[in-house]
Amino acid sequence: MGSVSLIILRNDCMGCHACEIACKQEHGLDVGPRLIRVIEKSPFYIPVYCHHCARPPCKDACPTDAIYRNERGIVLIQGELCIGCKACIEACPFGAMQYDDDREIAIKCDLCNERLENDEEPACSMACPTRCILWGDMKKIIKEMEVPHLRECE
Repeated sequence: MGSVSLIILRNDCMGCHACEIACKQEHGLDVGPRLIRVIEKSPFYIPVYCHHCARPPCKDACPTDAIYRNERGIVLIQGELCIGCKACIEACPFGAMQYDDDREIAIKCDLCNERLENDEEPACSMACPTRCILWGDMKKIIKEMEVPHLRECE
């Protein structure tokens, strides 16, 4: 699989938080950090997550080069290089970066990279009852959605 994207159809999100729970279970997270979180902006629910930016501001802000993009375009953090300075958290325009108080490092959505390596679906997408979380190759997602204005991205 080449580059991978995650798209959330916000109008279809019903605010059930199944994505949050699945993510916490997948990553063994305790109370506190949420790598995907659903916020309510009445009358809508908005899942907040890492957008795996092509030019990630969090990467630019990291003084130890702990943040990188892998061959699939997934932005990852090398925990052993993170010094817990929180510069990446401040730099993220989406509020997706989190701080793990127990390990004293920054953490974020890794798009369930290990699952993808095993040809499995990300936990958040798999758990979503409305199937509003789409993942995979962007061209494939756009084609499936058949949304004319998105085809211009191809």
